[in-house]
Amino acid sequence: MLVNLSILLQHLLFFFLVVIAPTWDWRYTSRLKREPRPERKIGVYKTLCAWLWVSSVIAWVAVGWQPLLHIKPGPGEITWIEIAWVRWLVVVLLALLAAGAVLPLAIVLWKKLTHRPRKYAAAEVLKSMAWFLPATAAERRWFAIVSVTAGICEELLFRGFLLHYFHVVPWRLNLTLALFVSALIFGAQHLYQGVAGVAQTIVFGFLLSLLFLLTGNLLAPIVLHAVMDLRMLAIVRPPGAEEAVPA
Repeated sequence: MLVNLSILLQHLLFFFLVVIAPTWDWRYTSRLKREPRPERKIGVYKTLCAWLWVSSVIAWVAVGWQPLLHIKPGPGEITWIEIAWVRWLVVVLLALLAAGAVLPLAIVLWKKLTHRPRKYAAAEVLKSMAWFLPATAAERRWFAIVSVTAGICEELLFRGFLLHYFHVVPWRLNLTLALFVSALIFGAQHLYQGVAGVAQTIVFGFLLSLLFLLTGNLLAPIVLHAVMDLRMLAIVRPPGAEEAVPA
């Protein structure tokens, strides 16, 4: 009876992640694009946090913490990652990803310590996402909460839960195929970012899955994901900040 309930919860959560959540994202972000008022933006942040935490609790009830937080591939399951040049390529890509996450935060800290002005040049690239990124002090506080929530909950759901769902129970797919499918579903959650954003998110999700496999623990993907999102607070100009004028 408990096994059947667990499988039912997993199927329902999978349906939610594949159908309901992307539909909600598309609907509410479309409204936000048309009218990005602060209260509406914060409302989207709050709702996003709510469904991520509720879904993560359901995943925990359905499969338990151990399968969500740990993974140990069986012998011969992912032999391709044991090839020396493939493993080195993955390590280099993950190192570049981590550097890209930490660098903006390091630059902000260094300029604050040395009392140097900032240009916010990188923020120009993100103008197309201005409708979603924080602009006011309240939005920035909520965006920080969203970033930490996404780091924890999206990893629990799209790495921990989906890999268990596809590879262990109930589908028992090949682990490599499970990696690709879970990355595709993760990308579909970001349809509001457009085709380029979805493609980048798929690659990002796949790399996080590989980090999960290499470490055997979800902690490293959680931290990297959260820092990757939090760096936006270092890139986007805060309220009242003035762009530096070159001397």
